Amino acid sequence: MRDPFEQVSVRGRKAITLTVAGALLLLAYGLVFPTQVAIVGVVLTLPVIIMLHEAAHFVAAKRSGMKVTEFFVGFGPRIWSFRRGETEYGVKAVILGGYCRIIGMTNLEDVAPEDEARAYRSKGYLARVVVAGAGPAVHFVIAFVLMFSLLFVAGDLQHEHELTKLDAVSLGAAQAGIKAGDTLVAIDGKRITNWDQVAGLIQKHHAGDRVQMVVERGTTRVTREVTLARHVFDGQSAVVAGITATVEVPRPSFVSSVTMAPGQVVTVAHQAVDALGQIFSPSGMSKYFHVLSGTDKSKVDNEQRFLSPVGFAQVAAHAVSAGWVAVVGLLLVINVFLGLVNLVPLLPFDGGHIAIATVEQIASFVMRRKVRVDAAKLMPIAGAVLVVLLFILVSSLFLDITHPVANPF
Repeated sequence: MRDPFEQVSVRGRKAITLTVAGALLLLAYGLVFPTQVAIVGVVLTLPVIIMLHEAAHFVAAKRSGMKVTEFFVGFGPRIWSFRRGETEYGVKAVILGGYCRIIGMTNLEDVAPEDEARAYRSKGYLARVVVAGAGPAVHFVIAFVLMFSLLFVAGDLQHEHELTKLDAVSLGAAQAGIKAGDTLVAIDGKRITNWDQVAGLIQKHHAGDRVQMVVERGTTRVTREVTLARHVFDGQSAVVAGITATVEVPRPSFVSSVTMAPGQVVTVAHQAVDALGQIFSPSGMSKYFHVLSGTDKSKVDNEQRFLSPVGFAQVAAHAVSAGWVAVVGLLLVINVFLGLVNLVPLLPFDGGHIAIATVEQIASFVMRRKVRVDAAKLMPIAGAVLVVLLFILVSSLFLDITHPVANPF
């Protein structure tokens, strides 16, 4: 790709001054608000992830014999750079990611005759697919590593389940003498074999009613009369007995974690596709535009919105508060989402370059001659995609400011 801000002219000294000032402000913020340093750290992982994406393109292109002229962290005016061989490496002022510039990505780019053989467009089908697909592949590799870490360290959270053994007691259950560690056997004569039965049996009563609970304590069974109470949690009122289930999380071995991780990453990807389907469905788009216009005062569900950098910072704050598992889960979902979006078969996404290479390969085989797609004819579509992306960025920024993201953890 190219630097979208390469035409912006700013004196190098001024660019360095502004960048250093920004870094010092960030450091000062961390010193004044030390509890927020972790949030800043999570937010800054996004540029790192983007650079890993670009590094994958870089390595794949070099190994395929393509000419890479630039590899920069950031966009805009150069702060510092050096040249090694044919590639210039460096740092630019706006450190919000970076880019890797490979010559001849389409037929629209002018390439020196002596370099044409090393242009992306001149390489074989497999080489082009590998180079274009290397970036998205990195996101799925990162997601695999993060999923393996969750499985091996925190357990199989997707298959956690509640036991009938009590983890904590309060309110009427505590007053009646039921204790944490007891195993719930029956409520009002109804045998309990699954924790899902409990809520239905309790909710049939009213606050102040008494229910008979039988629990197993060691080798003995204890029967108690428990007075129900009304409790408000997250704005929802419910009749409760004051009992909390023990949650069991399966703990797979190292080998099992390795074998389970790909399948669970696929599950996350399927959920991401479903979420995108909800957003772009007629009802999802209708609600989105009504909220943007102010005619709908309801909240936009987290699953039915894109996140701007502001929204990502909000989610990162919630994740840090929830603990390391939530942070790793957030980064996992972000990588899966970025991997999927980059595979969309439209320019300027990597999937667009893969689609062009595939069409050229099939057409060349059918026509029995070299066929090259004219990228000029695809520019209106690419322009429309960029307009959609710009709209998503601006509208999501507006929503994240006016309708802050709810805590998803």
